Amino acid sequence: MECRLGVGFGKESLLYSFPEGNPMNMSRLVTFASFLNEYGARTEGIRFRLVEPIPGTESDLLSFHTQNYIDQVKKASKTGIGLSDEGDTPAFKGVYEASLVPVGNTLNGLRMVMEGEVDHFFNPVGGLHHASPDEARGFCIFNDSVIAISRALGAYGLRTVAYVDIDAHHGDGVYYEFEPDPRVIVADVHEDGRYLYPGTGGDHEVGTGFAAGTKMNIALPPGSGDAQFFEAFEKVEEFVRRFRPQMIFFQCGADGLAGDPITDLRYTPTVHAYASMRLHRLAHELCGGRILAMGGGGYDPSNVSAAWSAVVRELSGGAATVLH
Repeated sequence: MECRLGVGFGKESLLYSFPEGNPMNMSRLVTFASFLNEYGARTEGIRFRLVEPIPGTESDLLSFHTQNYIDQVKKASKTGIGLSDEGDTPAFKGVYEASLVPVGNTLNGLRMVMEGEVDHFFNPVGGLHHASPDEARGFCIFNDSVIAISRALGAYGLRTVAYVDIDAHHGDGVYYEFEPDPRVIVADVHEDGRYLYPGTGGDHEVGTGFAAGTKMNIALPPGSGDAQFFEAFEKVEEFVRRFRPQMIFFQCGADGLAGDPITDLRYTPTVHAYASMRLHRLAHELCGGRILAMGGGGYDPSNVSAAWSAVVRELSGGAATVLH
């Protein structure tokens, strides 16, 4: 199977980095950046293309976020003060400009996939799934996932898309935006919200109204490892296949790996290789290979590199040569 993967990553990706002491900082990306450079240089059996990130625009943000909130972020960006949700998402000077990069990178990946420039796209510094229309939440300023899904349904006219999230935290910002929308199939495997932020994503949350039954939340108990994930993901795959989406959005947060400093799951990188492999096959089966992957969380640098290098290997398909 010949596959082409675009990876949106460059020096601009490092701008989305909170001050020292916050786990969402650029140090978590350094090892993965080295992997991309070294792997591309030494391996002729991989087919991927490095794509320079580009920033989004205020118009992009307004498809989900309120003008008042955007103005608040701009103000905080100038002073470096504020933008706090219970203290874990601090402002820093230039935060507005930095936060445009994940949005623009994800939207550019969507464009490249929809226009056939690549089969799959991975934005490591994306998948900021907690942000709400008027609030920064859980280290997430702007919700690139919601913005991209909305564009896929709107400008690109897709009728049904799937959003699969394996981050240790429930993707509440995405789930609640599309909870009543039957066009968005959500399958989210995460640590039980009774023990971990944001405290949502119970098994009973399956969509509302006409969308009832189009959402699946699987909450795993603390300490769950690969075996529990594989069992859950069989249900995810069956669920997604039932709706035959025209595109798959994949949030592949690395914070479920054993040793992450803020979660209690015990995955190995095999989880990310497995999920990527299964979704890769499913995408070719159902929707012409269309996958847009986004990195999400992960706060141990070695775990982040191991998980996301597995994503790159699996989505690249191991064919042909590196593209520049």
